Amino acid sequence: MAKQAKLYTNEQLIRKVRRIRAFMSLLAPSMTKNSKNRVGPEVFLDTEEGLVRVLTYNMENPQRLPLFVNMHGSGFVMGSAEMDDPFMGRIAEGADVKVINIDYSLAPEHQFPKALNECYSVVKYAKEHPDEFGIDPDKIAIGGQSAGGNLTAAICLLENERNQLGLSCAVLDYPPLDIFTDASEKPHPKGAIPVFMSRLFDPCYLNDKDGRKNSLISPVYADAEQLKSFPPTLVITASRDSLCEEGEKFKDMLVSAGVEVTHRRFEAMHGFNLKASQNSDESWQMIIDHLRKHLHDAV
Repeated sequence: MAKQAKLYTNEQLIRKVRRIRAFMSLLAPSMTKNSKNRVGPEVFLDTEEGLVRVLTYNMENPQRLPLFVNMHGSGFVMGSAEMDDPFMGRIAEGADVKVINIDYSLAPEHQFPKALNECYSVVKYAKEHPDEFGIDPDKIAIGGQSAGGNLTAAICLLENERNQLGLSCAVLDYPPLDIFTDASEKPHPKGAIPVFMSRLFDPCYLNDKDGRKNSLISPVYADAEQLKSFPPTLVITASRDSLCEEGEKFKDMLVSAGVEVTHRRFEAMHGFNLKASQNSDESWQMIIDHLRKHLHDAV
């Protein structure tokens, strides 16, 4: 019998996560805000959720281009837009788009739905202010890695209710889509996310076990009616990732709901495309090709 997950108070979660962040800032400085090495200019957007910090790319281009909105990963509790900063210029050039890279509020200090509401509000702000960015408001795509993929799916679910964004396509890159199921009940290939880490991060996003069955937190619990309005979606999974199974389950759910889906499982671990490798290059090219197809080539 699997050991039960430990229950934490919000205060305990905050203390534990802040220690982890302090350690990771020394181990991986790229996960923190670092103006010295930043590529994308920093901007604060005055959205419906208040000021939201973003990094932007290719905005100096005088052409009116499609927009890609990116959301970084790291379990909702760590990282920053700077994590994906090295890749966004590549996306902007390769897909011929402008890019907004969101630095959303982190848990557990800001639990669900704060980050989701911020991300949705940024996309909505861009949609309503196309001249500010020089974008085509009818050609907007969203996507993200890991937690960013979860936020992407949740935005699409919200959009099913609100119908305000008119998204052209979406990218779900090795996303966590079942935050309700205990980590010990998921696959554990070598090199996968440790159970203890998932058991700490999941309640950070929402410290209510039953509440995490909400489809906006765990999209695998959405029904076909909620999924049918998803835009064409690219789903990337990794074979040595504890999240692979739920990502591919969700992919099948989208297909069953009539959504156009492109999928590839890479023989790799979670977060594989944040480091230089052939798999990384191929995955970023897949994202670029997906964006070009649905932002430029679609009739």
